[in-house]
Amino acid sequence: MQDKTELTIHAYNENFSNFNSKFMNYGPYSKQVAEFANYLDDGFKILDIGCGPGNVAKQLCSLKQLNYTGIDLSFNMVDVAKRNVPSGVFTVQDSRTAHFPTEYFNAIILSFSIVHLEDEEAKVVLKNAIRWLQNGGYIYLSFMEGKKAGFETTSFSLQPIYFNYFYEDEIKKILKEFGIDCLRSVRQDYLEPDGSNTTDIFLFGRK
Repeated sequence: MQDKTELTIHAYNENFSNFNSKFMNYGPYSKQVAEFANYLDDGFKILDIGCGPGNVAKQLCSLKQLNYTGIDLSFNMVDVAKRNVPSGVFTVQDSRTAHFPTEYFNAIILSFSIVHLEDEEAKVVLKNAIRWLQNGGYIYLSFMEGKKAGFETTSFSLQPIYFNYFYEDEIKKILKEFGIDCLRSVRQDYLEPDGSNTTDIFLFGRK
């Protein structure tokens, strides 16, 4: 039986074009990315964990001169990211087993990437990401709050994708435990295909 990650990555590989079309210039998310760009300086080294088709990367690199690294488990997403952001370095890697130098990056992006991880997996990924972040560096983290974890279809994929949901206070507590001070917190509604709303959370932090 395939595990949650295999099924999820299969869905992304099959539906990367739909995802790219929907989220490359998705206003509610782009607004938060633009706000985060205000914390960045030209020349910053950025790591994007779960970079997808390079939607965050493309926007940030249009605003600042960045040394951009992105990883994702979907080879099709990585291929699109390379085309969308030719100046970046994008590779197929698993966030749960990736290795980077300690205190190397000036900022780390986790844009709706922990949502495909179980609670303990997400905590390990966050701990590692913060270890790779320089003192004084910044973190961008987005996730959904609310319902029970499980497989769902989406507006961009009729194939099942595993989604996990977290609570803002719990994530803030984990970040604090690992040495991150929260600078900004935004909650906004995301309209689901069935007409219901999911709460998206955007957190900016500094080590």
